[in-house]
Amino acid sequence: MSPKCSSHPLLLTLSTCLLFASAVLGKCECGYSVKGQSTYTDAFEADFFHQDDIANDRDWDVSRYPQNYDDSTSMQYSLDNVISRPLSRSLVEPGLQLFVRGHTGSGAVGTAELVTRRKDMHYGSYRAAIKSTAVSGTCGSMFWMRDGLQDQITKQEIDFEILSYEDTDASPQRIIHTVLHGRSGQEHDVPQVSFRPSDGYHEYRFDWSPEKVSFFVDGQHRKDFTDRVPTVPGMIILNHWSHGQSGWEQGPPDHDAIMTVAYVKAYFNTTTPSVTCVDPEAKDAYCEVPEQLGPVSPETPTTFLTDVSSISGNGGSAHPVNPSTTSTAGPVSTDPRPGKISPDNTCGGDEGFTCLNGPAGDCCSSAGYCGNDTRYCGDGCQPVFGKCGPGSTRKLARSRIVRYH
Repeated sequence: MSPKCSSHPLLLTLSTCLLFASAVLGKCECGYSVKGQSTYTDAFEADFFHQDDIANDRDWDVSRYPQNYDDSTSMQYSLDNVISRPLSRSLVEPGLQLFVRGHTGSGAVGTAELVTRRKDMHYGSYRAAIKSTAVSGTCGSMFWMRDGLQDQITKQEIDFEILSYEDTDASPQRIIHTVLHGRSGQEHDVPQVSFRPSDGYHEYRFDWSPEKVSFFVDGQHRKDFTDRVPTVPGMIILNHWSHGQSGWEQGPPDHDAIMTVAYVKAYFNTTTPSVTCVDPEAKDAYCEVPEQLGPVSPETPTTFLTDVSSISGNGGSAHPVNPSTTSTAGPVSTDPRPGKISPDNTCGGDEGFTCLNGPAGDCCSSAGYCGNDTRYCGDGCQPVFGKCGPGSTRKLARSRIVRYH
């Protein structure tokens, strides 16, 4: 059966589509098919079992900032608390380790967080393989969140959260928290699981469409939310934290706690479309995303559809599998897109502000801020929202993006 285009501009179904450009067709060039769902245009995969050093990663930013609360202990996110332990160096709990440091009762709690540089991730299927900590008093999570400043009214977020104090042999309920924030409220559910999250790597997944958000654990469906479904693009965040909140994580711990991530995979549509799909009926034009059924093991190879080894020292990649398409994700204009000059030194995002001719500088960084030095004009600079300096990496050229009518 031939693929057909969905009437929704950001949600595709398998079918024949009218495309706007010519390019060399590669494997998965027209998208990724998730069982029982739509076909998504983009893929983002990170293989932390084989990543040498998160500090050199070009797809993630490790958070480095303090977070203070009036009624609890402050936290300090730091690169020192995010450590790569690939299989080549460690057979014991390999992966990306996110630490919550043991707290002595004074000073900030050392915590860990990393955020994707991509902020245009929309409807799709998002998943991470995580081994939680058995040390009581922390919260570990994988979640999607809209980009930019937000309050309780504008907040949009999809969460998997694991509270380590609930992960004990004595606990009658081993539960995983699924949370949906949006439009002045939240949906919250606590599906039970048959395992201790600290005993091994398990895949936590949510599938997001305009109608609902569905949660899965090790491939098994757990919960659907149909209210307060997010509507805007955003980013993936991994974090492990504790600030002593008695009503939530009940910490901080008195010794180091480690949450280990084996991989992150996302198959999604984007709000920054370009064109690469030439023949949707060609063999391998669409790739079926494999289902993870059961726990994840370092001894069992995990299927990746993108070339996760294509970046030196980087376990994550948004690159195509076919090397012939790695440097060209279809025609991507390097001319700045017409738009309103940024009033607050932010660029891109929902408003599409441009830095061109603005007071802070003409370059729009990968994080969405205007400036005029290498942090803004260099690697990851977004040419559609301003200018980019020599040798900068075009943001859109690092992923496979398709546009349909």
